[in-house]
Amino acid sequence: MINNRKDGNLKTLFISDLDGTLLTAKETISKYSIENLNKLIDERALMFTYATARSLNSAAKACWGLRQNLPVILYNGALIMEPATRKVLYNNHFNSGQLQYLKELFFFYDVWPLAYSFNDYVEKVSWVVGKESEGVKRYLDRRRGDARLHPITTREALAGDDIFYFTCIGAKKDLDGLYASVSKSLDIKCIYEQETYQTDYWCEIMPVSTSKGAAAIELKTILDANTMVCFGDSWNDLPMFSVADESYAVKNAVEELKKVATGIIGYSEEDAVCKFLMQRMGM
Repeated sequence: MINNRKDGNLKTLFISDLDGTLLTAKETISKYSIENLNKLIDERALMFTYATARSLNSAAKACWGLRQNLPVILYNGALIMEPATRKVLYNNHFNSGQLQYLKELFFFYDVWPLAYSFNDYVEKVSWVVGKESEGVKRYLDRRRGDARLHPITTREALAGDDIFYFTCIGAKKDLDGLYASVSKSLDIKCIYEQETYQTDYWCEIMPVSTSKGAAAIELKTILDANTMVCFGDSWNDLPMFSVADESYAVKNAVEELKKVATGIIGYSEEDAVCKFLMQRMGM
């Protein structure tokens, strides 16, 4: 049984991935998990948060009802933010050379990405109007009314913004070339996989120093935690597993993650993370 003493010798930080790990196929946390995780947070001082490829808006919607009293890791580790205040604690954005290189690749492969940036502390999701893929259209439709949405007419309209992330959504055949080129870069990397709930492929591009693992270490320091336990299901969780003191893959996880995990727990659809924590903390 773990006792998270805020003033004692042991503070364990638990970090879970969302999609395919903590969330169900409905892109929400089950009522059972919300009730019991909140009870652990309130009654057992559970230090629990999440690391996701989602934005804060998308993650908060999926986790509605969950006690989110700790900073969260977003955009695969590009940002750490406080949910209540939206204060940015960590931002790993591109430099000018990286942006110029990517601009040339996007032009060459005729790819029109979503660009995530901050300008004067205002978060924006920008895209060129009229150049949306079907996948981008679905993305925008699901986010109608989102204050971050920032339609632009040319790529150059993003000049001066601190861009920290690009997302390209489309058919695999339309993104394979871009992915191959980005993969050759020494200071830029790409997470390329099929969306959990759709047939679209997502090519998510970020500085090579961006990862859930790097952000998890930063968050552990911010919270002055002694140990860290992580949960996940996919390739983008590998960096987080590599820096965790303990790591647990759900049964529906990719085999690569299972191979490096401390252990395998139940399925995401069966509240595996919550049940593990309840047993771990003696509830």
